[in-house]
Amino acid sequence: MPKATTRAPKPASPALARAVGGVDRNIRRYADVLDGVQPEGRSATRGAGDTRVYKAASPAVVLVVSGDSLGSGALISADGKIITNLHVVGDAAEVGVVFKPAEEGARVGEKDLRPAKVIRRDGIADLALLQVSQVPAGVTPLKLGGQSVEVGADVHAIGHPTGQTWTYTRGIVSQVRQDYEWSAEDKIEHKATVVQTQTPINPGNSGGPLLNDAIEIVGVNSFSGQGEGMNYAVSAKDVQALLALTADRAAAPPKTCEVQEIATEPSKKTKGKDVFMDTDCDGEIDAVMNIPDSKKIPITYAADSDGDGKIDTILVDVGHDGQLDLATYDTDGDGKYDVEGFYRKGEDEPYRLEKVKN
Repeated sequence: MPKATTRAPKPASPALARAVGGVDRNIRRYADVLDGVQPEGRSATRGAGDTRVYKAASPAVVLVVSGDSLGSGALISADGKIITNLHVVGDAAEVGVVFKPAEEGARVGEKDLRPAKVIRRDGIADLALLQVSQVPAGVTPLKLGGQSVEVGADVHAIGHPTGQTWTYTRGIVSQVRQDYEWSAEDKIEHKATVVQTQTPINPGNSGGPLLNDAIEIVGVNSFSGQGEGMNYAVSAKDVQALLALTADRAAAPPKTCEVQEIATEPSKKTKGKDVFMDTDCDGEIDAVMNIPDSKKIPITYAADSDGDGKIDTILVDVGHDGQLDLATYDTDGDGKYDVEGFYRKGEDEPYRLEKVKN
């Protein structure tokens, strides 16, 4: 998929994108974050095949605590290396990790926290490598899968969505997208090979493993696109590249600029004016704002969100008050709007997204 076709995809957890500065030498300060964490549930309702995957893989899936945020990670070596997303750890040099309790369903707390150093970062692929000094007895690291992932294959995810620890979900591979570009709240342009899946993931799954039936990591669950069942994992290929790095790989800093008005012309569609705007600092027109003379006609913003020269996003301000009320998106580039977004007063992101019924 080309850049930003998911319409500014949501990170798996906005809270996890917060930067956390400095070395945390006192693991105690993470303990309060665990108070709201729900213990792992029983596995009695899982099917036999799913239970096999879950039982084999879940001990190597860790809860990552950075500042006041939670994420997921996976143990990939016997000496304590853990893979996760960079947006899970932010700027922290040290975070807390929790391994799955030996007793299924046990609540985790301060006694379970272990310090983990952030030893490598890949800002472009949104990956981070952690190191714990000691791995609990009997925990087997997860293997990284091969380079080939087939569309239609079953995949499994284990993580901690919204604090619901060691949650298992299952889905299929929708597509594998080479050199995929995306950005999230950090505004950084990320690029990696990603595995697109229908596997249900939620905030807190960030950094957790996407597994094949052989219980190998084929990706690191990283972000969701707008629309139903559009979830993305950074590939095992990129994890291998991170392990081969000898130094951190930094992404280009995000562009910081105000929206620029390039030109204003009388509107050809309504009595009023069209304002042509550059929204991403590249000197090109990305959006057109139509301001009708009559307040009975909404203000509309027509935007090219992926830079391909085609309008694919329409934002509507019904009351001429600067508050967006409705959005429509062409998420697959076929020229038809297939997703609608609805806004609450005072918010600049849709609180609900629905498929357009054709």
